[in-house]
Amino acid sequence: MLPLFQQLGILAFGKVKPTARRLTRLLIGGAVIAVLALTTYVSLLVALGLYLSHEVGGPLAAVIVGGVTAITAIVIAGIIALVNRRSERKLEAQRRAARARLPDPMTLQLLAGVPALLRGRSLLGAVTVAALVYGVTRLQHNSDRD
Repeated sequence: MLPLFQQLGILAFGKVKPTARRLTRLLIGGAVIAVLALTTYVSLLVALGLYLSHEVGGPLAAVIVGGVTAITAIVIAGIIALVNRRSERKLEAQRRAARARLPDPMTLQLLAGVPALLRGRSLLGAVTVAALVYGVTRLQHNSDRD
């Protein structure tokens, strides 16, 4: 019996270890890439500042680099807010559509009584449940056509 459980465990969870290793590699690689990207960004800002300091002077170069960085941050924050707003609208539309597909409150009350009908396990209870399920599916099928 134990070998059967071992085989089932390998079938069910066999990919856990490779997936964990892959995730670890992705996290480490992402951290290294983030550090290198940040270093590149800072180097570019310093190079831009040095170039501008020779052209327009040190204080004005710092103001220009800071202003460009601030404007870039504001644009990125605006784009993120826009994307968040769109995804929120989409989620709300999905919620409304899901609510529209729900049966009416009367049907929900009838369905809430189904477990009580099944407790007795009588033939009459089974027929009643089958009739309820048939009626609900027909109602939903007809409302989907509209």
